[in-house]
Amino acid sequence: MTQIQDKYGVFWYNRQEICRWRQEDFDRRAAEFASAGINIVMTFSCTHFRWSFYPWWNEINAALAKIVKACHKYGIRVVEHHSCHLTHDPRSQKEWNALDDTLRTRQSGLDMFPGLKEHIACGDPEIAPGVLLSDCRQIDGRTGDFARTVYTGYGHCFNDPRFRRAYFQYLESVYATGVDGIMTDDVEYFGSQNACACGYCREKFKVETGFDLPGSADWGKFHGDFDNPAYVEWLRFRIRSTERFHRDVNAHFKSLGLDLLRPNYATTTFNCNAVAYPFEAAGDLWSCVFQENMFSSVIRTAWPGWHNIAEHRRSMAKKYHVPAMSMFYPARRDDHYFCWALAKGWNQLLMATPEGRASLENEKEFSAFDRAHPVMEDADPLADIGFFEPRSSLDLTPGPLKNIIWPMNVFLQGGMFAGLHFGILFEDDGLEAFLEYPLVVLCGAVMLGDEHLALLRRYCENGGRLLIFGPFGTRRMDGSPRRAPEKIFGLSAEIAPVDSLPEGVFSYGGRRVVLPPVEESFRFENVTGDFTIAARCGDDTVGLSALGGRVVWLAGGIFCRRPECHCYDQRISRWTDHPAKMTFPVGASDYLRQIPGEILRLLLGKRPYVLCGSGDHLVSAYLGNGRRRGEIHLVNISGVLPRKGETFGHGDLFANFMPGAERNKESLKIDLAVPENIIGAQAYSPEFPGAVSVPFREEDGRVTLTVPAGTFAGYLKIGLTLGTTRS
Repeated sequence: MTQIQDKYGVFWYNRQEICRWRQEDFDRRAAEFASAGINIVMTFSCTHFRWSFYPWWNEINAALAKIVKACHKYGIRVVEHHSCHLTHDPRSQKEWNALDDTLRTRQSGLDMFPGLKEHIACGDPEIAPGVLLSDCRQIDGRTGDFARTVYTGYGHCFNDPRFRRAYFQYLESVYATGVDGIMTDDVEYFGSQNACACGYCREKFKVETGFDLPGSADWGKFHGDFDNPAYVEWLRFRIRSTERFHRDVNAHFKSLGLDLLRPNYATTTFNCNAVAYPFEAAGDLWSCVFQENMFSSVIRTAWPGWHNIAEHRRSMAKKYHVPAMSMFYPARRDDHYFCWALAKGWNQLLMATPEGRASLENEKEFSAFDRAHPVMEDADPLADIGFFEPRSSLDLTPGPLKNIIWPMNVFLQGGMFAGLHFGILFEDDGLEAFLEYPLVVLCGAVMLGDEHLALLRRYCENGGRLLIFGPFGTRRMDGSPRRAPEKIFGLSAEIAPVDSLPEGVFSYGGRRVVLPPVEESFRFENVTGDFTIAARCGDDTVGLSALGGRVVWLAGGIFCRRPECHCYDQRISRWTDHPAKMTFPVGASDYLRQIPGEILRLLLGKRPYVLCGSGDHLVSAYLGNGRRRGEIHLVNISGVLPRKGETFGHGDLFANFMPGAERNKESLKIDLAVPENIIGAQAYSPEFPGAVSVPFREEDGRVTLTVPAGTFAGYLKIGLTLGTTRS
């Protein structure tokens, strides 16, 4: 298993390593990893789509064996990572150029192996007697033909026994190189969500559900019909199929007497699972859960969304008692430092690499700090709010983008910019997990079981506060409709769409938030029962309160249902020699802090666990070691997020994280609530040696820490020594 003190690195093996390096070259690289404090490497390769390199598997495995031999000399474990089923199939010069750009970025090219281009163009090897690779492809239900992927090629079906036998046989050859772990990547269904409809899937689906998959002529009526129980079950079947494949990979290597590391990642979280990726469904298999913060995503613009994903990974890691990690692609020292600082604040391990090569000089700089200040084990975050992840609603109901994904990101980022801290609640969590948070938020959780509704009621009866945004509980877990789920809270109402709402007011606990005019929103109609009005926009009721204020239900009045309402991932291709610049289109941070963020602060009903006197710092706090110590992390985000209309690109420097950057001009106040007395507080940063004492004073059960002026520029950790519990 991955340990909390482990440090991951990326061992790229491309043209030079596979075709030219000798053992001593691999030994030298392994020594460099060891000197950077890395004790686990994950392999990445230009041969990632491994089936497209079928004739050269022996050469690839020979290089992998040299990597293993070299790394084991230095006590470094090796996790082999490749796509288990994807293949290249360019169909135009543009697609061939894109593939060549990808390979060149990974220090390779289409001339890497003699005949490689020709093999990709027309190669269809026999992977077993009488079985061609193309026989095992995913089938698009619309056409009955092979399903295309978003990577200009094909994928193979995880229910096809011929493919499974061939792939597991290949895995045995990988295991023979001595690897310590395996990451079988891209276990997904493609064909624009219309795969797989092969004969094996049809037969298995019929056995498991009793339903028949339609033929191509009737596929259009079937696909996307969420009122058809057969379609909902097919979506679930796809996830079961990918989950089963991963579980069978584990069963296979265990049958060989192996106990391998199984780190796994997902790039997004609060999104519909269109490809049936089983990251959460098979969560108990993973030795480390991590997020890939994408290569072409501009770090300056993407980090707010990554912050939300990091909280999900932390909650998932806590659930399964494994570490969480972030993977970044920084290209310089300053963006590496910023990404490293984010990971420290998220209490995550870090894996960082420019695409196609290592970044060991930057790794060395921060490794000493990591050894002295490892990720806190069994960290208990001081989280104010629990966000319920409506996994079934995201995957199995229509229209999740506007009704769930965007609103959820708005409230998550609103809380972040308002200085609040949160955790993620999962559909199988019980009352005890909910009661860890004084406030729980549901956005668009339309698919809920009766047990979920009863749980929400019990949560409120036990003192919790609940914010619901949009429709909820209108579908049962089998997809069937449910009328008036809100009756569980003693009221009944209908949600109706409106083209626009004028300026309004949200009121709670004697305080108010002015709501701006909103286009494309919702209001309540036909409201009955025991309720009070919590928000109005003109003559329209957009917010209700029930159970004595324990439940607040918002239909609208919040700018949520458009992409510009939150900070989202901006991508500029880095697969070319000259990445472009773009104009930043969003600029939503002020709105997020002032409207949804302020609503969350009102509903919280108490001062947040951690408050920072500067809005320019991302702050997080954790308790550990049986609540005998604590950590506060500060990341300077001033000037990082572009303003609306500002140009940005991958080459932008992170000024606060440059060598010699100006340190805080004024002292920084941090207001903290912890259940134990603080004995001491020391500040640490890679920007200075040793420690800086942080003065603090206690008053009314809270502590105010003062970071002296001139202490740090980019990142600071404050270590807290805790004493006896307050009476």
